[in-house]
Amino acid sequence: MQFKKITKPLRTSQEVLKQINNLIIEEKLRPGDRLMGEREMAGELGVSRTTLREALRTMEFLGWVEIKPGGGTFIRNAQLNDVISPLALALSVEPTRIDELWETRITLEVECAGLAASRASEEDLQIISHALRDMKSSLEDLDAYAKADMRFHFLITQASQNSMMNRLLQTFVVHILELIKKAGPLRFSHDIGGLCTIQEHISIYDAIVSHNAEQSKILMRKHLESSRSEG
Repeated sequence: MQFKKITKPLRTSQEVLKQINNLIIEEKLRPGDRLMGEREMAGELGVSRTTLREALRTMEFLGWVEIKPGGGTFIRNAQLNDVISPLALALSVEPTRIDELWETRITLEVECAGLAASRASEEDLQIISHALRDMKSSLEDLDAYAKADMRFHFLITQASQNSMMNRLLQTFVVHILELIKKAGPLRFSHDIGGLCTIQEHISIYDAIVSHNAEQSKILMRKHLESSRSEG
């Protein structure tokens, strides 16, 4: 396979995503294929290994590749036509207007919170609580906190049992993590220790556990609108 040197100074990890996705669409990469080694691929693309790892982690999160420690990175052999859709590609590799992203995220997540309150299983509630625990334990590490925060929101989406909404929100993963990382320091500067922010998440979780769909939606909207104003 041949990659092109990336010359754009910004969003280089998204350019990596775009090139790999194009190779998959053109069937130059097929399910089960192993990508070249990290050092070789980074050199061919003209990016740092850190940038490449960021792109690969995003693809792993989206379910496009499987990373085997010590074994390499492989194109996943699982419903690629569904996972790598034109919508997913466009949203993952093209710049997104921040206001439009917030509007879309709020619309989807508020509805998912209500559905999760009605449909979440005991297992769903347990893994959401684990993400909440990780958020509490990583308040002094904003990068770790942002990832735990994102997991919390995506687990609620999964608990909605609506695979279409879950898939749509997954396509925003790169941008949503950027929103969380951007809003986090600003929110925490007004929220000593992040206690109010954590309490917002706890309240959402408690409403879902109580199967109170309307309250879950109200609290999720309030939380996201507050994050939006800070970001």
